[in-house]
Amino acid sequence: MTPARTLCLLVALSGAALVWLNRVSPDESRLLGLGLLLAGLGLAVRPEGRRARRTAELLAVGMLLLLGGELAVRWQNTIAQRDFSDAFVHFVDDVELRYELKPNTRCSESITNDLGMLDVARQPANPRGALRIACLGDSVGGDCQLPGRNACAALETELGRVRPVEVLNFSVPGYNTLQEARALETKAAAFAPDAVVVLYVINDPYPDLAISHHLPGQLKFEHLLYSGLRQLLARVGLGDPLADDLARLYGDPRAWNVVVRGFERIATFARARSIPVVVAIFPVFLTRPSSLAPIYQRVAAEATRQGLWPIDLSERAYRDVPVSSLLKPSQDSIHPNAHAHELAAAAIARALLEARPSWGQP
Repeated sequence: MTPARTLCLLVALSGAALVWLNRVSPDESRLLGLGLLLAGLGLAVRPEGRRARRTAELLAVGMLLLLGGELAVRWQNTIAQRDFSDAFVHFVDDVELRYELKPNTRCSESITNDLGMLDVARQPANPRGALRIACLGDSVGGDCQLPGRNACAALETELGRVRPVEVLNFSVPGYNTLQEARALETKAAAFAPDAVVVLYVINDPYPDLAISHHLPGQLKFEHLLYSGLRQLLARVGLGDPLADDLARLYGDPRAWNVVVRGFERIATFARARSIPVVVAIFPVFLTRPSSLAPIYQRVAAEATRQGLWPIDLSERAYRDVPVSSLLKPSQDSIHPNAHAHELAAAAIARALLEARPSWGQP
């Protein structure tokens, strides 16, 4: 076999490997794999010639560039993930929690307390007889850039105008709904909460999200290139990559099962103690129109089915508020500013008082 035909077969085998890699959760790299497989086989059966040889060489060079980029991205991401974990999280033996915040450790502008919470000092004992609310969430509730100004802290201020209240923030950046349920069972339970608030964020179904620097895609480097191209096209009005990605996420049974099982376990915890659970659904804060309302409605419907109290914050807190007033200077569409957290807390407080009207009385 000539070197050119050997090269063609290697291209085809690489394509077949990519197709096989996409057998469970396919992404755009499956198309790349199919293209390489067909191109490699097509060139292998063609009569040898200068043009066929050049084409095979170009495909091989392209594959080598992708391979080099893939190795570099994974290497740098491993370093970033290790630095992140060394900074303020540590892994635990609990296979569901997977990791937690370190106690008394700086996280951006915040410092965790001695229990590893992004909160003021807390203790399981409740000598004041304060009303206690367990606040569960991910990096929105656990936003290290908003020390003392997140939705949990704002909710404590909102409800504390009438009676002693402690809103205990068990949010951990990167947690999905199942991890939040586990945090409720293993950590919040010791505080005997009178209610639970779930700060639901639209990326909460990710089944494999562990800590920061999670990179999606079968091929990380190729996915970054693909995503960058989609973002460029979106800027000129061609497509909505965020809506497409979320539709794919919520269409994945494995991902949606994270939400269903998480809500089930939170509901089981609450029923055993006869306490209410409010699921506050945070929207994506976009300055351009997007079609995400059906996702919020689906989450709310599942929460209702489980006996929880869902509130769509896009309607209950932000309906008539300019998006620009809710964004940080970074224009982060997932993590809003302190004003957005205050509005969310006010809406959550109203929902809790609807569930327990007596809490509004001194």
